[in-house]
Amino acid sequence: MTIQSKILLSALAAAGVAAVAVGGQYAGAALFAKMQHLPSSVVGIFTLRDYWHAYGDVPAVKKALTACTFVSVAIPVGAITAACFAAFGTAKRELHGSARFAKAHEIRKTGLLDGEDGKPALIVGKYRGKYLTFPGQQFVMLAAPTRSGKGVAVAIPNLLTYPDSMVVLDLKLENYKYTSAYRQKYGQKVFLWAPFAEDGKSHGWNVFDSIADRPEHLRIGDVQAIGLKFYPTNVEAKTKFWNDLARNLFVGLSLYLMETATKERSCTLGEIFRQSSGMGRPIKEHIAQLRATKGLSEACTGALNRFLASGDEVLSSILSTFNAPLLIFDNPIVDAATSHSSFDINEVRRQRMTIYIGIQPNRLEDAALLVNLFFSQLIDLNTSVLPEHDASLKYQCTLVLDEFTAIGRVNIIDTSNAFIAGYDLRLLTIIQAVSQMERPSLYGKEGTRTLVVNHAAKVVYPPKDHQEAKDLSDALGYFTETSVSKSRTPGKPRGENHSDQKRALMMPQELEEMGQDEEILLGFGKPIRCKKAFYYNDPVFVDRLKEMSPSLRGLGEDLPTETQLKAAAGANELCTGDVPVIDPIEWQAKRRAATAVRREDGTRVARATDLVAMRDAEVSVALAAVLAEGVYADLLELTGKRFNFADTGSQASAARGSRSPIQEEITHG
Repeated sequence: MTIQSKILLSALAAAGVAAVAVGGQYAGAALFAKMQHLPSSVVGIFTLRDYWHAYGDVPAVKKALTACTFVSVAIPVGAITAACFAAFGTAKRELHGSARFAKAHEIRKTGLLDGEDGKPALIVGKYRGKYLTFPGQQFVMLAAPTRSGKGVAVAIPNLLTYPDSMVVLDLKLENYKYTSAYRQKYGQKVFLWAPFAEDGKSHGWNVFDSIADRPEHLRIGDVQAIGLKFYPTNVEAKTKFWNDLARNLFVGLSLYLMETATKERSCTLGEIFRQSSGMGRPIKEHIAQLRATKGLSEACTGALNRFLASGDEVLSSILSTFNAPLLIFDNPIVDAATSHSSFDINEVRRQRMTIYIGIQPNRLEDAALLVNLFFSQLIDLNTSVLPEHDASLKYQCTLVLDEFTAIGRVNIIDTSNAFIAGYDLRLLTIIQAVSQMERPSLYGKEGTRTLVVNHAAKVVYPPKDHQEAKDLSDALGYFTETSVSKSRTPGKPRGENHSDQKRALMMPQELEEMGQDEEILLGFGKPIRCKKAFYYNDPVFVDRLKEMSPSLRGLGEDLPTETQLKAAAGANELCTGDVPVIDPIEWQAKRRAATAVRREDGTRVARATDLVAMRDAEVSVALAAVLAEGVYADLLELTGKRFNFADTGSQASAARGSRSPIQEEITHG
């Protein structure tokens, strides 16, 4: 405190003391005038002093003067004492606590009603008709039972307002159907990655595209990290043994495909799965042929050599373990949706984009590992450079993790949640209950506690589980309530007994009986009891949907009904329409065509584009021969025989002899 401030405070204190002293003199004089039946005109600051001098020896007057003088002194002394106690005294501590909900002025102090402070804000509720927005970098966790409005009150409102990048785990595609067109209209690059979409509508994401161009000494670590997702080490010893061997094969095949990649054949999870089949030959022979390729890295040849060194008796177990998590790539839509990348997840902080990850609930178990891999790589790639060290990292990216526990344990979130906010990655984690995360297969009790603590804001909807209600009741705390009991004994006066009782701010049954439009917000001092921010009740949100929907615009100023909103979404009026469609039949045909043309030793499989090149080169005779060889090979493979191109008929041999240079390049690679 500065000297000027001290002088000012001292002056104010002196003025206050003088004021109460003068007030005391006036009060004493007024009382004396009333007691002596004197006119009010005699009342003044020096009245008591003057009467003491003039009539202090008169007994009746002296008695009145004594009483009034006491009053004139007691009033200022009492006022000064009370002020000092209020300023420096210790408030009484309630025996059982003093829990309560925040009041309006306390909510204003949190800044939740102030809007953005330079960083994008997340909407966390409404209070007295105003949005509660949480700006900055800190995380938000929403605990909401199923069908309680978490999508319509949190996910959709934020997708209609949040200006920076978002990656959304979008079960049932509701968020995409309602918000993607609006986000695209206002400058966002919008993508839908739905690898299990039955209609085939999906952009692509290939986990290897982000690491393919990395230096060799860094790429090996990236591939091993991917392998750990499919073949983890935190399992029982016997399973870990087989996982280690399967992961070694995964690393070897991944490096081989990256190091020998061509325009027609890149490294994909589906291609790795296909290579493990032996491509029509015994697996050891196939892997040995791959290893013999010139120019492979030591890491690649080492991994392949380790596989080849395994005895025949363990090969089947290695391959069984290897194939188990990769069987989903038999699905042509999954295979196609992971064969290329329509977007670069390393760019989410450099440009505004929204990526919706659409997974149908009935495929969530199959998709969990793949989605887990997606978020793991996204966080890993975006936590290597801080925004202050790279001016191109201009935007924040919020990960909307709906049904967070459904994708399994995301190790990088478990280990890095304390610091990833500094990289402008933000979590909006949506769960049904905290107890979900405590399972040993997920985050355990200690891991869950750390994760919950690192979410600065916690939004809680009325619980439907009684144990959850009890836990929330304990978290809200208790206050001291005075209880009065009355007793009456015949012949005696009625008695009263006052006692302090412990009372929960909200008992479990009261929490369960809260209105379905209410929520409780924790993390800002006193808990805040507020309203959910339903988008369909708010003209601000509805008007944004009307911008995109002709049918909703036709309602004028009226708010749409639930049926009208669903109709607009069902007609695709609210979602972007430029999502490519994967044709599974066409994709399977390309895969079959790719296996139809191969080298005589079977190591090089031509792609569909190879066939197109042959057609364009007008080598129809050779193409027919090659296709015949491929079909014949496939038929023999189905019967368990090995096909040797050298033993084909004279016509095929003649055709090979007449191949053009472009054919030789295609078939011998």
